[in-house]
Amino acid sequence: MKFYTALRAPNPRRVLLFVAAKQLTPQEIGMEVVTVDLGSRENRQETYQSVHPLGQVPALVLDDGTAITDSMAICHYLEALYPTPALLGQTPLEQAHIQQWSRQAEIEVLYPMMLAFQHGHPFWAGAVEQVADFAPVSRRRALSRFAYFDQRLQQSPYLLGEQLTVADLTLYAALDFGRLAGLRVDEQHPALLAFYQRMHEQFGKIH
Repeated sequence: MKFYTALRAPNPRRVLLFVAAKQLTPQEIGMEVVTVDLGSRENRQETYQSVHPLGQVPALVLDDGTAITDSMAICHYLEALYPTPALLGQTPLEQAHIQQWSRQAEIEVLYPMMLAFQHGHPFWAGAVEQVADFAPVSRRRALSRFAYFDQRLQQSPYLLGEQLTVADLTLYAALDFGRLAGLRVDEQHPALLAFYQRMHEQFGKIH
């Protein structure tokens, strides 16, 4: 199977983090990693759009040609193939809470950071319709949520307690991507900063 990713893109990175958290490598599970060059708009070319018509990453193409084009859908697929360690929960309540925190990290932190990058960075000039005033608004939105996650992480090392889950991978991917949007977690949120540093030490080389 082939996994299509792009440098610095947080959503495909979440999948690669998921594989690493399973204590696996792409090679071990027969996953060929293909990097799509967003800078040259390779994702807008016919070759890649035959994989994903929206030109977005990630995409996982199975050996029979079936494509899965959403990061969390890919994670669910991989969880079914490699169930341990369980990163999506085992009981209905665990699964619900993991989904809750992962979605909150995605919607409240990652998504506004992505908007800040898209609207405020010259990399996207000409590729998307940019509204310059929207970038600082998006950064403020993400920053305003840091306290919420900091408070949660004051209670335990991970969002769901003592065990790493996909929710932590989502939050880490968001925080690390935030550097591109000009937003870094710092000492104002000590528990969140400690979480980021701990995760970065473990996963910082996974791209």
